[in-house]
Amino acid sequence: MTGHQDHVADRDRWATSPRGPLALVNAQRVDHEQPVWPVPGRWAPAVGGLTVTAAADDGVVVDGVPVDGTVLVAGDDAVVPSTVAFPDGFAGTVSRGTLRVWDPASEPIARFARIARFDRSDAWVTSGRYTPVAGLEARADVVDAAGDPLEVAGHIETAFGSTTVRLVAVRSAVFRGSARLQLIVQDATAALPEDDPGSTYSMGRFLYLDDPGEAADVELDWNLAVLPPCAFSYQFACPIPPEDNRIPVPITAGERHPVDTTGAVLH
Repeated sequence: MTGHQDHVADRDRWATSPRGPLALVNAQRVDHEQPVWPVPGRWAPAVGGLTVTAAADDGVVVDGVPVDGTVLVAGDDAVVPSTVAFPDGFAGTVSRGTLRVWDPASEPIARFARIARFDRSDAWVTSGRYTPVAGLEARADVVDAAGDPLEVAGHIETAFGSTTVRLVAVRSAVFRGSARLQLIVQDATAALPEDDPGSTYSMGRFLYLDDPGEAADVELDWNLAVLPPCAFSYQFACPIPPEDNRIPVPITAGERHPVDTTGAVLH
């Protein structure tokens, strides 16, 4: 396989993986003791995660130990996050006070066929100039899906024909041992598919690139533009592209929509 073919295969596998976006069937904020559909137990907020109260015959297993009483489920920001297993193959994870329930045999996984993409083109491998910011730059319009501020790493100036843009780059999680930057962008192809059959996901897409760690020329391979998790499931919230990253030209490269076995847009 070529590098791009590997990327395509990895993305399709990710979409249908046990912790991929199509497996998420509920993401419920827990701010008081309550049940969470469709899994057993009573859930409550706690320092470091959530607690679950369940009887032995409920079949809840936390960190490999069956629950019979009340135990802490550590969140994903803990040194060792908890793993939670439920009957019927369901699994759970805790993130920022939210219980996420995953079903590796979900109906969307069964329906999924592929991620629709534009054909790869060398014309969409472009360049830009990265300039890091000095210290932290707080911007009210640069936030994640939960509305929390993101750390602005710097800016990338690039051009699309005669249109020059200065994009906001945020820090991304380390990937395969390397620091990365993330661009949360929305371009002129973004539209509802019923309004424009040639569209991309209306809320925008992501582009990742290696963080040079200093001012430098960088490669922007728009063929690697990917859909955010919210393009696959209503259980995810979407980050809103900052104003600087709303590109007024069509980028006909990268991922467009997840589609089902009939060819219809899945979500």
